[in-house]
Amino acid sequence: MFEKNDRLRRFVPLGIILIGIVVLAGLAFVITQRMNVLREAPADNLTWTLSQVEVDVLVLMDEALLTAQSKNPNVAEIRRRFDNLYSRTSVLRDAPVFAAVRADLVFEEQLKNFENYLTKLSLIIDSSDSNVLDNLQLLIMELTKVREEAHAIAITGIKIRSQASDLERASLARLLLVAAIVTMTTIFFLGFVLILIMRQYRLRQEASEAVVRANARLKSTFDVSLDAIVVANADGIILEFNKAAETVFGFNANEAVGQEMSQMIIPIHLRAAHIAGMERINKTNEARLVGKGRIEITALRKSGEEFPVEISIGMAFDHRGTIFISYLRDITERVAAEKDLKAARDDALAAEKAKSNFLAVMSHEMRTPLNGIFGSLELLGNFKITKKQRNYLDIAKRSGDILLHHVNDVLDISRIDAEKMELVEDRFDLAQFFADVITTNEATADAQRNTLKLHMGNMPTETVLMDERRMRQITYNLISNALKFTNNGTVTLNANTFADPSGQNTLEFSVLDTGVGIHETEQPHVFERFYTQERSYDRFASGAGLGLAICKQLIEMMGGTISLQSTVGKGSSFTVSVPFKIDTSPNEVVLTTEKNTDLSALQGREILLVEDNEINRLIVHEMLKTNGMVVHEAHNGQEAVDLAQTHPYAAILMDISMPIMNGADATNLIRTTAGPNQGAKIIGLTAHALPEEHTRFIASGMDTVLNKPISQSTLLGALVMAIQDNDLDHHAVHEQTNTNLIAVDTFTELEQILPPARLQKLISDFDVEITTLLAHIPLLLDAGDMVALAVDTHKSIGSSGMIGAHHLQKLLRELEKAAKTKDEDHAKTHAASVISAWPATQSALQAKSYTLG
Repeated sequence: MFEKNDRLRRFVPLGIILIGIVVLAGLAFVITQRMNVLREAPADNLTWTLSQVEVDVLVLMDEALLTAQSKNPNVAEIRRRFDNLYSRTSVLRDAPVFAAVRADLVFEEQLKNFENYLTKLSLIIDSSDSNVLDNLQLLIMELTKVREEAHAIAITGIKIRSQASDLERASLARLLLVAAIVTMTTIFFLGFVLILIMRQYRLRQEASEAVVRANARLKSTFDVSLDAIVVANADGIILEFNKAAETVFGFNANEAVGQEMSQMIIPIHLRAAHIAGMERINKTNEARLVGKGRIEITALRKSGEEFPVEISIGMAFDHRGTIFISYLRDITERVAAEKDLKAARDDALAAEKAKSNFLAVMSHEMRTPLNGIFGSLELLGNFKITKKQRNYLDIAKRSGDILLHHVNDVLDISRIDAEKMELVEDRFDLAQFFADVITTNEATADAQRNTLKLHMGNMPTETVLMDERRMRQITYNLISNALKFTNNGTVTLNANTFADPSGQNTLEFSVLDTGVGIHETEQPHVFERFYTQERSYDRFASGAGLGLAICKQLIEMMGGTISLQSTVGKGSSFTVSVPFKIDTSPNEVVLTTEKNTDLSALQGREILLVEDNEINRLIVHEMLKTNGMVVHEAHNGQEAVDLAQTHPYAAILMDISMPIMNGADATNLIRTTAGPNQGAKIIGLTAHALPEEHTRFIASGMDTVLNKPISQSTLLGALVMAIQDNDLDHHAVHEQTNTNLIAVDTFTELEQILPPARLQKLISDFDVEITTLLAHIPLLLDAGDMVALAVDTHKSIGSSGMIGAHHLQKLLRELEKAAKTKDEDHAKTHAASVISAWPATQSALQAKSYTLG
């Protein structure tokens, strides 16, 4: 590289001088050419021709005058003279030598006028002799005008030519000047190059001395570097080994230099790869580690100990050929620290998981006894009791509600921290929503002698798309807080909607109270978790301090904001602003049989209650029995499966966490095993409140899931809906089996092709295939094995189409698609649809099989 640069510095001045000489030669050639052009220029010919035109006009005039005075006029001579003039004019018009002159607009205009005169005269000249003689005076008069035009043309042409000659001389002068400048510049540069060469010589001497000094510094740096530096040649022989390398590897430089690097510092299991890499670089110049930055590998000490190092390899060339410079750093301590850090991280993750599990377990364990408490209190409320006892009962209910509220808050915090809180889009009427909020809280307001007001501004007439449950949670919390800290005052809910400049619809509502207010120093903390106001406010209300924190996080998840303004002694105002969307979908018209909402549909119905907790079982049993239902009990999932095989039930109430067999597995067995309750409505009763758990329960085959603690009204309402839906489903199966579930044309074609016994066998085999698949689906979902789920589902898609079960085939395709894309949430949803659709399809096929005889 240095030699190449030296050659460049040596030849560049010579090249520049050569370029100067070439430029001078080119200028000399151009100047010579221009001189020749000037010598050969037809300037005289052009001037003569222009002057001759005027002479020709004068000669023609003289001839015309002589002819007019002659007693024997000769018209032929006039025509000859005119032809000469006309020919000369044609030369002006067409000859290339006059092209530059014709380009002048004045000359061109004069030439055209001149030609027009000649054209006019030609009418006389070309006529008969007698006519020419008769018009000689006119001809002479016109020639006088022509002479003036000829004179003007000559003057203009000569002037143009004179200007062109001046320009050519100026151009030649400039060219000569440029040649002189280039010559002087070349001479100057020659002197400059001479000076430069002398300077380069001096710099080269200084550079040589600098190289010596740099080598000395490099040697010093090499020796005192904290990182080990090992230099090797293309054969892998160690050339240099610094002090740090001696410390790291345990060899001294005398032991290492001259030895093969692979035998000294590279572990045995890496030597073959090292040798192969050196051979590859030498043969193909392909480097996989060289110049790739820092890499962590294992090295070998003299003692035989293997240890981690961080290495960076560079490649260079010197008098020894190709050399490889390796910078190595012992990272044993760092790796140990990273291992400890990873272990600490794993411990932290395990602690976080343990916290989540603890919250889930505690939620379940708290909800289970709460179900017994609320159920008992609700049953007590059905008896005739004294006013004092009724007051005690109300106190117990309110205390239970507070405890349940705290449990739900802790679960919400857990879901938000785990980023598992999901918002949904519900359709609802905003105006009705706020009216319901006020109605629901009026009793609480009256209890504290507060007035609850609602002011609504611009409310959309269409339904909106928002998470109604979370909006209700936010609004109730804000109003509840306002009522708690206000006595004998007013709480006002103001609501309004507007569109911002970007067109985004925004809901803004505020809750104002005339209560105790919040001190300025405490306002920045009100949205923090577990924060409650100072002790002076404890007499007004108590709480865990989670409500506002949860509200703020929910509002921010919705893309909104919440703000506070408060003055101690005057009250507080919380303002919420959240975006929303207008529901633009067409109104759906649901054509279905109207359902009764009274409890008469439950009278005499047989219900299977599956619950392992004796208290909860007793409470729910009493709720059902007092409302006219016949209750059968099972203490675990296995008992429920056994009873479901022997007796039909209007509905099954299924607990989740039970010994021997849990509720989800029991539900799956009931759904996938032929029996009188395969299509029965199954309602899950659980203390597992997380949405993902509910999804799993639905996927197992449950129709709906209710969270404990369960009120009597909620339970009875769910049973009414389930039983009425079941009645409608049975009616629909009989009406639509042949038209919707089994394609008539497909099955008819099978009847034409196969004998009855063979078709019955085909239906039986298909029944076994689908039943087996439905038994495997929950297991595969729990294991997260989407590949196996896709494969198993695909097998049944073809057979479903072949037998005419197109609706089931469509659902299986959706399940396969979700499994192939590894979308577990949609896979669970589609799996539940397949499981729910199979009983009706199975019944339709069994009916077909029965008709075959």
